[in-house]
Formats: sequence, structure tokens, C-alpha cells
Amino acid sequence: MIDQWINAFYRFVNGLGYHHPLHPALVHMPIGLVIGAFVFAWTALLFKRQPLALSARYCIMLAFLFWFPVVLFGFTDWWHLYHGAWLLPITVKLVLSGILVILLAAGLFLGSKGREGSRGLLAIYSLCLLTVIGLGYFGAQLVYTNKAQAAPEQYKAGERLFQAKCSVCHPRGGNVIKPDKPLINAPAIKELKTFVVLIRRPVAPMPAFGPSDISDQQADELYRYIVHVLEKQQNPAQ
Repeated sequence: MIDQWINAFYRFVNGLGYHHPLHPALVHMPIGLVIGAFVFAWTALLFKRQPLALSARYCIMLAFLFWFPVVLFGFTDWWHLYHGAWLLPITVKLVLSGILVILLAAGLFLGSKGREGSRGLLAIYSLCLLTVIGLGYFGAQLVYTNKAQAAPEQYKAGERLFQAKCSVCHPRGGNVIKPDKPLINAPAIKELKTFVVLIRRPVAPMPAFGPSDISDQQADELYRYIVHVLEKQQNPAQ
């Protein structure tokens, strides 16, 4: 049931013309607000500017509020794009997200007691900053660790398709869901015909890509990119 709800939601969002993950569009809000709280709080302490301590508290309040939609869309992106696979960066991000909301709540509690400039609150702001740095690091692990080298010009169209449709589950031709079954060197990509069958009628949990998602011409461009770029990068001796 949850699959149907989430997939229906993403079809609606895609119908509006937005085809990117939702979580990255919001995640900068709590991160930026935590950084603001840290800067305001320490500036207030060092330069005796008490109003800045209050600004820090407001930043933490907003960061706490944004935490909920950010985590919600992080969950839907994870379920929709990674099919709920427990990858290490995702597991760590979930743990750090739990730590962050506890720290934010503690900061709000101390601030409500009129202790905006207390050293305990400054320590909490500092821990919040370290936590969001960790979240940013492991988020980057998901996005950048497995980026392939840039493709030659004649394969750029296929590269763009691969990045948009395939790279989340098949970074550099691998397979994050089933690591023992990478895309590279798979029997289904030995020829274009079998590749088209794969994307049109895949084995779950891979989603199907109909002609409205990837046209036959695009399938040919995608196939040529996988075979002539990704396979060559992974098997340079061939």
C-alpha cells in the first residue's frame, strides 16, 4: 500500500514538471538554520550582543520545524528511488537525523527557560553543527562517490538519460539494491533488443520504463552510453 501511495505522489509531482528528488530541495533549510544558530550564539557570547542569542534561538526553532518535512521527503525519496535498501550512508543519515531532532528539542527547551546565552546551549548548538556536517557528508556519499567520468560528446544524450533514470540504483553501472548483480556485463545488455526488454518489462523492484518514459530512440542512446562508456570505464582492458 505504501508503494502505491508514494509512487502515485511522485507521478503527480513528475506531472507538474519536477523530476528531481524532493529531499535535497529542502535539506538545506535546517542545515543553514543550524549554521546560523551556531554563528549567532557564539557571536553573542564573544561580542556581548544578547539580541543575537535570541536570533540563534529563532534559528533553532525554525530548524526544528523544517526537520519534519525534510525527514518525510527523505523517507519518500529513499523508498521511491532506492526501494528501501539499507545502504550505509542512508543508515547513518537516519541515525544522525534522530540525534539532530533530540538536540534541537533540547535547545528549544533550554531557550524557553531564558537561558539563550548559557554555555550548555552553546554546546548544544555546536553539537547540532557537527551533526549536520555529518549529514551533509553522508548525503554527498550517496550523490558523488559513484559518479562516472564525463562521457564523450556523442554519448552525452545517453549520459543525461542515465543520470536522470538509472544512476540512483546503478551508479557507474553497479547495483545498490543487489550488489551481486551489476548492470555492467549483465546478459541483458549484450544487445539492444534484450536491453529494451529489460527496461520495458524488468524484474522487481526495478520500475518499468514505457515509451512515454524512455522512447525507443532514447533507449538506443542510453544503451550506447552504457556499452561504450560505462563498460569501457569498468573494463579498460577490453
